[in-house]
Amino acid sequence: MSVRFARFGAEKIVYPTPEAGLCVGSFLVIEKKGRILFGKAVKPEFAKGKWLLPASHLKYGEHPDDAAKRILKEQLGAEAQNIKYRGLWSFAVLHWDLCFVYDVKLRNEPRVIGEAEASRYPSDYFYSSQLFSILEYLQPEKVKNEIGRGHDEVLLAAGVLKS
Repeated sequence: MSVRFARFGAEKIVYPTPEAGLCVGSFLVIEKKGRILFGKAVKPEFAKGKWLLPASHLKYGEHPDDAAKRILKEQLGAEAQNIKYRGLWSFAVLHWDLCFVYDVKLRNEPRVIGEAEASRYPSDYFYSSQLFSILEYLQPEKVKNEIGRGHDEVLLAAGVLKS
């Protein structure tokens, strides 16, 4: 990959692309009665068993706001009553993440996607997104150790989860 990250100023320091890559995604924080909507993924395999926020990598050229709307439709079969941009956070775990985070109020209840429906999606869909077999509103503190890698970092940065 020939992309370089740069910080411009007096020093003009140039940072190389992180070895494990760069991910840019949109994450939805959907709150109801003091609880946050989490899902357990049907796919991808590495995410099974972990609680995840509705989220996805951005498609090439996709605006983060549009990705948030796509996540609502594809992952939750839901419509937003209100979508509010919360902020952008970045962190490095196994790779570098840039996370656009949105607070969402739903117009209708979300729905889960079963294994049969998931089989209709192309396999490469799950490199950047997930579909849920279980959706629950949970208190983040109670499932802290079961939240998927990166999703916990987003919640910590947003002040939703305490360290």
